[in-house]
Amino acid sequence: MDKPTLPATNVSLNLLEYQIMEQNFSITQEFYRTLIIAVGILLNCTVVLVVSSSRQLRYPRHIFWVAISFFECLFLLEYALELTVVLYRDQQLCQILVLLYPMDYSILLQCLLLAAIDRYVSIIRYEWYKKTVTIQMVMTIISVMAILTFGIFTSPFWMGYRSIYACTLNLSNLNLVLSWDVVLGLICVILHVLIFVESRAVIRQYLPSYRKPSVTVRFINSSVRPSNFNPVTGMDALSTERVTFINPEIPSTTQNATQPLNDNAQLSSIADHQVNLNRQQAASKVNRLEVQAAFSLSVNILPFWLCTFPLSCFAMATYWCTRLGGNCDTFLFIWTYMWDIFMLHSIYNPLMYMISCHDFRRALCHIFRKLANKFIMQIQKN
Repeated sequence: MDKPTLPATNVSLNLLEYQIMEQNFSITQEFYRTLIIAVGILLNCTVVLVVSSSRQLRYPRHIFWVAISFFECLFLLEYALELTVVLYRDQQLCQILVLLYPMDYSILLQCLLLAAIDRYVSIIRYEWYKKTVTIQMVMTIISVMAILTFGIFTSPFWMGYRSIYACTLNLSNLNLVLSWDVVLGLICVILHVLIFVESRAVIRQYLPSYRKPSVTVRFINSSVRPSNFNPVTGMDALSTERVTFINPEIPSTTQNATQPLNDNAQLSSIADHQVNLNRQQAASKVNRLEVQAAFSLSVNILPFWLCTFPLSCFAMATYWCTRLGGNCDTFLFIWTYMWDIFMLHSIYNPLMYMISCHDFRRALCHIFRKLANKFIMQIQKN
């Protein structure tokens, strides 16, 4: 059976159908988008490869970054596809673009939301998080979310309400998708504010534990010479001193004017103090790392969400302008440039992750050294 073909000229279109191939890009826009796509794919693929090949990064929080970088790559490939469709007027590629256009962006937003939830839970319920959340669980949740999003967003096509052969974007459907994205963005921004508040609370909780009360130690030379006085050197073979400990918070310590210095007792006291300090540090080290990871996530992702709101609001304003029959040429002209600016998040996200994550930088340097050693050994063999 031959595949049906529905040319764009034979499809009934209304004002809410946006023709993709009618776009026109200047040479500057072509160069700019090509550069963003190339650099963004390089950075995001680097994140995926380093995290997947390094054992020390196989934790849930890094798996979320792998998912984010993966969908960033799909996002960039979609815009490479759009650039190809507009330049070469390819009908078949345009049909694929229509099917995928709103989907990958929404999946990316949901991955960012799941990453924020992961960081928030790791702070407020760390013990439960450590025992329950695994890499397999994270991958399962992301996979189910992506499949459900794909099925829901493409349902108008496989249910017969829309056709991919028209090669148009329906502004009504796009408005619904962007409204959902705004809801996701609001939830995520609220979570980031809560993460910041909880992070400050945890930091303030741990800082006082390292501040110990001051203790004054006064050394007093003993007036009694021991029997092992050396007349040649004029010095004691073993000097005896008395020490006074004055603790302002414990009055009983100031009542004893002096007490003999006992090396064993002093060493035992110092050892006990060090053990207690090590226990406090061990108990808080992992949790403080989770706080640092959560704070880094907020720094990296929050600007992306702040850019999402004006873009989504602008798209919805374009929809209502078209729906009410207004003059929307200005909206359509500005729309292309807003997307050009918005595409920078595909470079910003992986770059900030590389800069802020010490474990990632260490794993990346390890891989570089390993490859360099192999290259040198290969040259020496030849």
